[in-house]
Amino acid sequence: MNKEMLKTSLILMIYTLVAGIALSLVYTITEDKIGNAELENTITAMKYVLTDENGNQVIPSEEIEKTVSGKSSEMGNVLYTDNIGTVNSPVYEFANGDTKYYVLTGYAPGYGGNVITMASFKYENGELSLYAIKVLDYSQETPGLGAKIADENIQKRFYPIPENGLSNGIKVDKDAGKQALSPEEAKSQGVVKVSDVMTGATITPRAVSNSLNAMYNYLKKEYLQGGAN
Repeated sequence: MNKEMLKTSLILMIYTLVAGIALSLVYTITEDKIGNAELENTITAMKYVLTDENGNQVIPSEEIEKTVSGKSSEMGNVLYTDNIGTVNSPVYEFANGDTKYYVLTGYAPGYGGNVITMASFKYENGELSLYAIKVLDYSQETPGLGAKIADENIQKRFYPIPENGLSNGIKVDKDAGKQALSPEEAKSQGVVKVSDVMTGATITPRAVSNSLNAMYNYLKKEYLQGGAN
């Protein structure tokens, strides 16, 4: 009887060990696939925010891919928060001649959850300007309202913004009381005109603005002050 119990125990132990190894392998493979997908999404978005108005990348693809891959272990940690917007690590740095570009990712609360945005900032002649943005996640925003933020043409209402507009703090036109401005006039003042294209959906573009303000404040007041420029 004792021999049978020992045999059964050994069989169960072997089954448990094999099952544990199998689950561990599945987890590792799944984790690697998720990590690779996240890396690819980051690279794709970064190429977008480092493209000029003529459709030309200001930084070569190979350099972007190498830089992102080299900092993959730093992704996702909180660098800065002002209790409205949050900036995640890392900061990606690039140079094109005397012009430098910094790419960051941040988020702020939207209507249904955090709205995540990637932004590129251009540093030239001692001035920092918002170069381009790409909204990465708006999945919990209301379809037909806040989810309109996915529209590329709406996202272009957020950039470019010069330093004097950034230093004032980016605001949506309704919050700034400047709905009468044209989109281009608005951007020059740090105002994002969306009232004509996102009627009744102020919360989502405000979330994007708040995350951009957090990114700018971190770059200007902490990162560049630390000698990174």
